[in-house]
Amino acid sequence: MFILTEKVISTAIDNISGFIVSVVTAQTGKTIEEITEAFLSSETYMLLSDAETGYYWDNIFELIEKFKYEIIT
Repeated sequence: MFILTEKVISTAIDNISGFIVSVVTAQTGKTIEEITEAFLSSETYMLLSDAETGYYWDNIFELIEKFKYEIIT
């Protein structure tokens, strides 16, 4: 049986963050350092890293688009 613990949520947030950075780096052609810095200071990451928001359950591709919108505007 799967039990949603703080450790599971933390691991999910880390994995999702890495995936988002990887995808956006590939899509934008910017360096991984630039995208990582931008992501870690973004509203998207702030919401994702707050377990209370439940963003770790959201559609990852919607999170990617939200982040890309943040760095483009």
